[in-house]
Amino acid sequence: MGAGATPPAAADAAALNAARGFLGADTPLSVEPLGAGLINDTFRVTAPAGSYVLQRINTRVFPDADGIMANLGRLQALLDDRPDYGLRLPRLTPTRNGHLLVRDDGGGCWRLMEHVSNSRVLGRIGNAVQAREVGRMLGAFHRLAAMIEPSAMTVTLPGFHDTPAYLAQFDETLPNATTNDADVAAAAAFIDARREAAGTLARAHRQGRLPLRVIHGDPKLDNLLFAADADCALCLIDLDTVQPGLVHHDIGDCLRSCCNRRGESADGSVSFDLETCHAILSGYAAASSGLLSDDEIALLYPAIRLLPLELAIRFLTDHLQGDRWFRVREHGQNLTKARVQLALVADIEAKQAAIAGIVRQCFTWIAA
Repeated sequence: MGAGATPPAAADAAALNAARGFLGADTPLSVEPLGAGLINDTFRVTAPAGSYVLQRINTRVFPDADGIMANLGRLQALLDDRPDYGLRLPRLTPTRNGHLLVRDDGGGCWRLMEHVSNSRVLGRIGNAVQAREVGRMLGAFHRLAAMIEPSAMTVTLPGFHDTPAYLAQFDETLPNATTNDADVAAAAAFIDARREAAGTLARAHRQGRLPLRVIHGDPKLDNLLFAADADCALCLIDLDTVQPGLVHHDIGDCLRSCCNRRGESADGSVSFDLETCHAILSGYAAASSGLLSDDEIALLYPAIRLLPLELAIRFLTDHLQGDRWFRVREHGQNLTKARVQLALVADIEAKQAAIAGIVRQCFTWIAA
């Protein structure tokens, strides 16, 4: 159990009370823990009307729970008017008074949403059809979210994907770290040689080449639900990080998550899979047709290179600070994860021409 975690029995009792706050005090229901998420406490609620997912929002990570729910309410209202977009998000269940949050006596913030039945989470991409579905779902989300003025959305996680800020924090941490580890020194040297790349997207945004849009914020593979018996993406989940941002952060992070098919623990055997990249980008381009400008398309390769570099900086900083942010089983795991991401950067750089060619092929075909 992590620091400050609620004992299981107390958590179950709080969850039951919260569920009754949405569904009614007299409604017969059962509550059981669901999944192994690292941020929010998640439960499955079974009631006569069906099953639901109940979550207590971690307000230490996301202090503005009302802002999160306002963001999700805007998305749901927009999607309700556009069923032809091929996009599904978990439907929110309001209380009988129309509220999207229930607060418990301890100040906990709870929400209830539909449970997507007959679904599964993929451990990794298994074929090109699955990869194209990932891209299709993200593209459909960006196309829908582009209809929302970014300034109307709450920033739920300030500083997220601010690569220059992450680099500055690393620079501040490294001189004070008590380590003579050769792996740390090698990783630091690798990062230092790519210092200019860390500001690529931030500079492009300041120059007006990359507009702010509404983004998902964390579109990795396990935040997509697929059909249990088919290679069809059903639903995009984990929407707490929906906020104004750069779609390039979403696209780069999605490809980082999906195209390193050996995972974050495969130190020394990392490869960026070009076929998966092609399938994801082709699905994205088809679903988001006309959304990205020429400048935005030209900056896709730098984004693909940047996101694993950004994550490596975060992993390495956390390792040097004593594993304060990313949960680990033992000290040294964040260093291993940083090395994996840097190896992925190196492989992406080696495949720059091929990746740039994939980008041109996918988006030129759509333009035609």
